[in-house]
Amino acid sequence: MAWSAVTSAVTTIGNLLTQEAIYLWGVEEEVDRLQTELKWMQSSLMEAETKQSKDERIRLWVAEIRELAYDAEDVVKEFALKIGSKNKGGLPSRIKRSACCLKEGWMLHKTRSKIEKIIERINDLVRRLQTYGVKELKDRGEESSSSTERRESRPPYPHIMDDNIVGLVDDTEGLVKVLKNESGCKVVTIWGMGGLGKTTLAKNIYHHHQVIDYFDHLAFVYVSQPCRKRNVWEDILSGFKTLDDADRKKRDEDLAEKLCNKLEEKKCLVILDDIWTSEAWDSLKPAFPVATGRHSNSKILLTSRNRGIVPYADIRELKCLNDQQCWELFQKIVFPQTGNKTGEEIKELGENMVKHCAGLPLAIVVLGRILATKNNSLNEWRKISDNVKSHLKRGKNQGPEDVLALSYDDLPPYLRPCFLYLSHFPEDYMIDVDRLIQLWVAEGILSSKQEERDGGEIVEDVAESYLMELVERCMIQVRERDVATLKVKTIQMHDMMRDLCLSKAKQENFVFIIDQSNASSLSMIRKVKTPFFHLLLLFKGSNLYLKLLL
Repeated sequence: MAWSAVTSAVTTIGNLLTQEAIYLWGVEEEVDRLQTELKWMQSSLMEAETKQSKDERIRLWVAEIRELAYDAEDVVKEFALKIGSKNKGGLPSRIKRSACCLKEGWMLHKTRSKIEKIIERINDLVRRLQTYGVKELKDRGEESSSSTERRESRPPYPHIMDDNIVGLVDDTEGLVKVLKNESGCKVVTIWGMGGLGKTTLAKNIYHHHQVIDYFDHLAFVYVSQPCRKRNVWEDILSGFKTLDDADRKKRDEDLAEKLCNKLEEKKCLVILDDIWTSEAWDSLKPAFPVATGRHSNSKILLTSRNRGIVPYADIRELKCLNDQQCWELFQKIVFPQTGNKTGEEIKELGENMVKHCAGLPLAIVVLGRILATKNNSLNEWRKISDNVKSHLKRGKNQGPEDVLALSYDDLPPYLRPCFLYLSHFPEDYMIDVDRLIQLWVAEGILSSKQEERDGGEIVEDVAESYLMELVERCMIQVRERDVATLKVKTIQMHDMMRDLCLSKAKQENFVFIIDQSNASSLSMIRKVKTPFFHLLLLFKGSNLYLKLLL
């Protein structure tokens, strides 16, 4: 994010120098020098941001660079704004301006002094970074091209779909058998920790040919937090293709009765993904015959991290992968075409890193996606391995969580703001891709210079390529594609990845979250300075997000 902040400052100052130079009268040379210093600092930042996870001093300096860039942008914009306001208004304004020459001279002196201090801070920071092993990646004066970096870092493999599933065959077949047993339990819960593949298993069952042939209606519904029963009921009826406009106007009781009748009349399978609390189930169950004592051959399949959601449910625990399954999944992700035809050292590095994933499929997939971009480079694999070890040493040795954190550290600078922006959306939210791209463009997440650097490629296409890079890296999950074009229509974040996103967004001052129980923290907002800053007000017990774009 420091790289993004410096890039934003360079772009803003460059625009002022070329388009509104009149408003920088008296400080043009200082501003031009400031822009040059910021460009030079960019070359050091690329490497510094990759090292900050291993060295606390570098992390603090990178944060200082980010604040320094915001200060530089503020100083120049403030001066241009004040001069611009004085140059408007015709003769009365010019008379007033003549009477304020002394004040304007003081403003020039003050601005020059601020710029000089910022340049001194830049030079001091660059010297300190280089002292501790961070070198410029390019010669001074050579401007980095983010578009080139983007093209080189694009993963060399196509988007990997669910054919890379490992260790779920027995679970799938067992659950299909249970669901087809009319005398069996009517509610089944797939239970396990986050990242084990509960949703993947549920989707396998939903698409299983025996399930499709056996049931008259199928519905797969993501349960948001907090659970809104009406939305869930409408989504189930929509999945059955029996929801009409009249249903949307019905009272909750009448809507629940219609769904309950449908589940009685036909053999239906309802899959409720990621239900967290027994209270959520209690709010939903009036629409389900199994909970009301009415006869039905329909079945309810839940996925949850909480074992006790439904006391009378048939619990199916999903366990971690064993060592052999872990390595099999890892190979499918990293070596999709050739299998593990690499040197012994790469194999040894891979096996050691996979052990830190603790049998969690999500962590293995994320790690695999990172390494798949490295073209089997031994040096790159060693770097990732060292990063895994450094995360484990600094943290609480949480294994899978540390591996997930690597996925953010490995992101190129231009992708980080795009990823952090997703922290605005509630948990389990289905994000419309077209709308997301519009927001990225409108809020300046993509550099205004990017379009020119990419040889005429329009900024929306650049945004779409960024989105697909995040998909390839398993940072986001595709939920819906256009049937004709296969273009991604909606995306979603895994709960654990969203936790990482929110944590990094707060750490980078990208968002400031205020809970209603801690409203006094509003006073801290004045300390946050970033061109991408957003304020989220979260109210417990509701799904209300009030976002202020500052």
